Amino acid sequence: MEPLQYEARGYLKEPFRLFHLADGRGEYIEYHYHTFHKIIILLAGRAGYAVEGERYELAPGDFVLVGSGSIHRPVVETGDYYERMILYIAPDYLRALTVGDCDPSECFRQAQETFQYVYRDEGGSRVRPLFQALAETVRQGGYGAALLAQAQFTELMVEVNRVCRGGHQVQAASGDSKVVALLQYLNLHLTEELTIDQLSERFYVSKYHMMRRFRRETGYSIHGYVTEKRLLLAQRLLAQGASPSEVGAQVGYQDSSTFPRAYKKQFGRGPSADVVHESTICMELGKNCDLQ
Repeated sequence: MEPLQYEARGYLKEPFRLFHLADGRGEYIEYHYHTFHKIIILLAGRAGYAVEGERYELAPGDFVLVGSGSIHRPVVETGDYYERMILYIAPDYLRALTVGDCDPSECFRQAQETFQYVYRDEGGSRVRPLFQALAETVRQGGYGAALLAQAQFTELMVEVNRVCRGGHQVQAASGDSKVVALLQYLNLHLTEELTIDQLSERFYVSKYHMMRRFRRETGYSIHGYVTEKRLLLAQRLLAQGASPSEVGAQVGYQDSSTFPRAYKKQFGRGPSADVVHESTICMELGKNCDLQ
């Protein structure tokens, strides 16, 4: 029986949204994904975090980069107190902040390309105090709070990227190495033909054993994972202005009629509804694209 699809959780209508949470419930949360970027910083306590099959043990000050479409879940034991801040970020908004060679969305792209999702404050970083300053501005409100929060958010993202460029990664603590390698391979080859027989041969494991291990670690089938990842990639390409016909072929749908059906089944709307032109993105942010 085919399991349910990964669940897209949370919503974001603003350019960014900040939460400050603390508890010790240890509630089990299934792997899920978001259509926006997310940063989690641990402020106090103990917690683990799993991203794309790799599990990390976090220390206070560590932050996790979860790009749009990356499957992830917290791993917290019942009774373990942990305090964290969580920042939701609209990808279009972040990308539109690019100035020259400074693209603040680079950190998420780097995390997904290198499979390094957790970074540590080695003492010289200002990531934690910048998170706290942004949270205080949001909490206090008042005259100019929205404008100040935008400036603080931009400063925070510059600092996050500086830490990532400095190479302060936290190594994964655990995870099925074969499944992690398979996940990485799938993400690097989403636009290519992928068959169970081909994957079994490449990773030197029987296809039935491989499928069982993958399901045990992620809760989902290989086919289901690849399908959803391809459709999430398609959604990102459409948001960048590509046409549905181009995108379908790019993400591995050779039959032009299959892609719209699969897309509508996943997102509840056809791919044409998600095409966003760059001019629309810029105007929403109050910018004149003709002058950029």
